[in-house]
Amino acid sequence: MKHLPRTNFVLAAVLIVIVVLASLPFPFYSHQWHKLLHVLGAILFIGNIVGAAVWMALALVSRQTRVIHFAAKTVNQADLLFTIPGVLLLFINGLVLAPSFGGGSVFGASWVVAGMALLILSGLLWAGFLLRYQTQLVELSATGEQVSGEFFNVFRKWSIWGSISNALAIIALILMVFKPTLWA
Repeated sequence: MKHLPRTNFVLAAVLIVIVVLASLPFPFYSHQWHKLLHVLGAILFIGNIVGAAVWMALALVSRQTRVIHFAAKTVNQADLLFTIPGVLLLFINGLVLAPSFGGGSVFGASWVVAGMALLILSGLLWAGFLLRYQTQLVELSATGEQVSGEFFNVFRKWSIWGSISNALAIIALILMVFKPTLWA
């Protein structure tokens, strides 16, 4: 397996430092700081999962095996660099911020509970289906001059589960912005 370029490691290190700093206790940072890190997490997470879908779709349009293989590898790298740190920022800072909306309890507001459940379900789909399909896409695109029918079959499954996972994350984002009362 080829190693990530040095710049990717530097970027990953910077993101990890941000995540670690974000996990410090609430009194260390202001409420606004946690909101900023929470929003940054949402941008990294949702931006990457939507961007990955666009990246792969554009690569397939090219019909060039090298481009498709590069895109498939890049999707996996981007998960490491953006999706995982984004999720960590969302959850760590979300747990710090939630009590101020839920009457002192992390799970006091229905929209917080629903949003967290949707994000967890999105993550389970990613871990249960998408990672496996992404690995298969890299492997299948590395062979031959032409992309196989098997590649397109796996890509179709990746697209379906990815669309569901993305929709869950976007619904969670909508809940976080509008903060509706879903139940008493």
